[in-house]
Amino acid sequence: MTSLFPATWLPHWQKYLTSVAAIIFVFFASLASSSSYAVTIPDLQRSNDVEIKAWLAVNSTDESGKKVPSFSVNEQVILYIEVATPRWFTGGTQIEPVEIPNVIAKQRNQLATNYTERKGGLTWSRQRWEITLYPIKSGSYSVPSLAVNVQVSAPDGSNVSGTMYTQPLAFDVNLPSGLLSDQTPWFTATNVQVKQEWQQSSEELKVGDAITRKVTIQAQDTLSVLLPNLLTREASDYFQAYPQPHHLEDSQTRGNYQSSRVEETVYVIQQGGDFSFPEQQFQWWNAKINQLETVTVEGKQFHARHTPASFVKANLRILIAAVTTMGIVLTAFSLGRRYYRTHPRPPWLLFWLDVRGGKWAQARTKLYRQLRLLTNQLEMNKAKDTSDWLITSGQLQAGDEKAHVFKKMWRLIRAQRQSGGRFKLPKALPKLDEVHKARY
Repeated sequence: MTSLFPATWLPHWQKYLTSVAAIIFVFFASLASSSSYAVTIPDLQRSNDVEIKAWLAVNSTDESGKKVPSFSVNEQVILYIEVATPRWFTGGTQIEPVEIPNVIAKQRNQLATNYTERKGGLTWSRQRWEITLYPIKSGSYSVPSLAVNVQVSAPDGSNVSGTMYTQPLAFDVNLPSGLLSDQTPWFTATNVQVKQEWQQSSEELKVGDAITRKVTIQAQDTLSVLLPNLLTREASDYFQAYPQPHHLEDSQTRGNYQSSRVEETVYVIQQGGDFSFPEQQFQWWNAKINQLETVTVEGKQFHARHTPASFVKANLRILIAAVTTMGIVLTAFSLGRRYYRTHPRPPWLLFWLDVRGGKWAQARTKLYRQLRLLTNQLEMNKAKDTSDWLITSGQLQAGDEKAHVFKKMWRLIRAQRQSGGRFKLPKALPKLDEVHKARY
């Protein structure tokens, strides 16, 4: 019987059938593989191929040695989140933002701490993340369960991504000292440094020049928004304040959290003279040694010269009052001078002119005339017996020619008007000038 295919074709048909069988095998194998169950992050957690944990860095222990999550108001609380796998991470890890009422949460360190650890004969890869919490009021707080997205290598070599959740945590916050309150501006840190700088627009200040005051507060283990604002309460008639935008900075270096607040204010001098900038104070709780500390930022005194315009502006009311008074005085003097050109001058004015001109005889005569008019007496030593009267009249009768003695005697005689009234001269009395000449 003759074959339909030549004998030389058999090797080619065998190769063809083998290739077809391999293709069919791969096809069904891929179908079986695609229909198998996919590995997820919860599966890896159940098989201990990935794990997550979270805890708070505590600062005290109770009597039994058990750590107690208790902190001070404004104190930095570090929330640690750690994920681990016995193989390796194949992608980035993302943590859900922390939102807690009355707590400022910030992930200041954007990089995780990576390290390996031997466990059960396997090398585990670990990532440790830090989130800083700053409770601003006393009370009990709860950190909710946080979602953490990870991507790791599965036992079959595939990449598995998914979400794990941390366990909820709780902690208490209290005021560290009875000298503090929630309404008092203060903060908690472990180290604080303050630096102050002054700058003048000119060496010798005058009105219109500027003074710049710059205060820098650097603190460790706190947040810049919690640092106090110092240069907002300064006000004076001598200067106008122009605050500059504050510069806040938070950084992390080798596990140390640093915060700084820079305040700068420009003061333009409005008035000459001596003026000063007050000192500023703030309080902070030293969590390292559990002690309340007070920092004083020293003030400084300055002197500025007046310009003509600033002098007039600063003393405008006084100048107006002086000019007005001078005008009134000059007007009164002019009117008085014009009046006395046609009228007799008052006795006190004539007496004052005689004393000023050193006309002692004429001044003495006017004293006796005033004595006779007001006391009805001719002898000074008999008009009154008080010690002040007798001493002054004795000096006058002894020939003491001093202006203050004459003026004092005039005042003593004038005082008799308030006490004894005014007396009229009798018609039969001699002239006072003749009596005075007879006595001297």
